[in-house]
Amino acid sequence: DEVTGSKDFIRANFPKMVHLIGSAAYKNNGTMVLGTAEGGLKMTLYYINSLQLDPEFLNYYYFKTMHHEFAHILHQTKPYPSDFEMISGTDYVADTWHDVYKTDSEAQAAGIVSPYASKEANEDFVELLSIYVTNTPEYWNNIIANAGAGADKINAKFEIVYNYMLTSWNIDLNELRDNIQTRQAQI
Repeated sequence: DEVTGSKDFIRANFPKMVHLIGSAAYKNNGTMVLGTAEGGLKMTLYYINSLQLDPEFLNYYYFKTMHHEFAHILHQTKPYPSDFEMISGTDYVADTWHDVYKTDSEAQAAGIVSPYASKEANEDFVELLSIYVTNTPEYWNNIIANAGAGADKINAKFEIVYNYMLTSWNIDLNELRDNIQTRQAQI
């Protein structure tokens, strides 16, 4: 509400139900599902029985996941530019992402912000957004500095994400990140 200037944005776009599941969910390939969003109506978060009141834990399992899932709702409502997909087009590896990129560093060197982002363009888009807003500027700068040749792709895609959020939703991701960082520091 502080970033958008009113409650109208959240009322119109955020899911009407947040479904909390105590245990973790897993896919057949052994990867943990942190959350899902269903048609903009419901967001499900898993692993609640293991909740820890630690900012790093909360950020990884919940805050980043909520921004990730909410970003899916936004891009499904207003599609992002197709230019985004062209940047890493042939680098996406579908459901083998967990076998291809074992670490964030490996994915980032290939120009993809996280292993999960290498699944497909929509996941890349929302991972860029969620990782950017839920981490400090220093953390983001470290990603870019350590990505080597992959930094150009990450930066090019992030520019599209940033401009999309600004022009489609009137949300400045820098302002959103500052707001989130202030709130995380208060936990």
